[in-house]
Amino acid sequence: MKNIGPYKGQRGAMNSLPHLRHSVNPEAAAFVARAILFSMLGIAALIAFIVARRTVRRRYFDRLGSAEFYVQQHWNQILSGEIPAAEWRAVHVDAEAIIALTLDRLDAAGADEGQKLRSFLRRTGLLGRMVIDARRFQGWRREAALVRLGRTRAPEAVPVLVAALNDAHVNTQLAAVRGLARTGLPAAAEAMLERFVTGELKLEGTSLLNALIICTRSNPRIVLPYLFLAHGEKRELLARVMAEVPAKAALDALGDDLLLLAMDSSPEVRACAARALAQAEFSFAFPALATLAADEEWFVRLRAVTSLGHFAEARAVPVLLHGVCDRNRHVRQRAAEGLARVPDSVSVLRDVLETGDAYALQAMIAELDRTGNFNKLTELLESGASHATQAESARLLEALEAGAEELRALMRIPAAEKTAKMA
Repeated sequence: MKNIGPYKGQRGAMNSLPHLRHSVNPEAAAFVARAILFSMLGIAALIAFIVARRTVRRRYFDRLGSAEFYVQQHWNQILSGEIPAAEWRAVHVDAEAIIALTLDRLDAAGADEGQKLRSFLRRTGLLGRMVIDARRFQGWRREAALVRLGRTRAPEAVPVLVAALNDAHVNTQLAAVRGLARTGLPAAAEAMLERFVTGELKLEGTSLLNALIICTRSNPRIVLPYLFLAHGEKRELLARVMAEVPAKAALDALGDDLLLLAMDSSPEVRACAARALAQAEFSFAFPALATLAADEEWFVRLRAVTSLGHFAEARAVPVLLHGVCDRNRHVRQRAAEGLARVPDSVSVLRDVLETGDAYALQAMIAELDRTGNFNKLTELLESGASHATQAESARLLEALEAGAEELRALMRIPAAEKTAKMA
């Protein structure tokens, strides 16, 4: 058979093979091979680093857990000095375990135990170590060190924390404020107040508010000079600090300053003064609260009637009756809550009916139902055990039942409308 040879197209392809061989660049191929090799080596090194790091951290935390267990078992010997500090102070893990346990105990310790624990930190040099850490660390490590230093509640911690307030980073300032709040010392409050009023300390949220409340609890008069110097939102925040004073003895020390704040031009300051007056004596607070209960701002009236309701005094009933007829439903609700605390509920109900305000009666009935006194008052009127006459008891009972039925009907209206719309 005659050999016809390859097709023309096949011959062309075969002739081009040498050209393709010469077109492959050996240097490029070697570069690609080296890139693949280096990538694989980099991935292998990264995996090895991750595994090694996790192994080291696991061993560290296992060692820390063992150290914490040992410290808990021998805490009394460590605290008393039977186990000398020289045996564990140079070992970082042991020292960290002792610091952690000491701070945990300080959080729940009383005055005497707290002083004993702080003396232990000073004697063993652990407090000095925490001070140095708060000064030399940077970033998140410094923030954690500042908060930990504040947990000691030691006066030596205040200068370091105050210096951190001047840091340019907001997170560092926030950590310093949290640390100062943990100390609860008046000196910490003065440092924060000075920088807050001058505008050097600008923090969003409630961290600064909570810190000032904690640090001024023992001496609320610290806030007064800064309160009268501040303006705008700063003044309102400091007024909220004053409103959180919990102790009557500290509140009595404020004296007439609270009455001045009750006449302040800022509604928020007046509202805060009304809230603070709830902790004072009734004879001292009543004139100011009675005035604030007629304030033009609804939230000021709300705070005033709420404070008056806490006293459960008969002399406050006329003001609360005016509040239960207020145009704002929140004020009516709080006034009714205060009226429900008055022992003579029959007389209070009679006074509410005499107002002729249907909303006032509804607010009173709703409050009686919420506190579980509605049935008791109904039974009292039905039995005739009250001081009211039989005709008066019948009138009050009829009004009470009619008002309750009307209130139940009003509460059914939204559900009925929703059902009709769905149909």
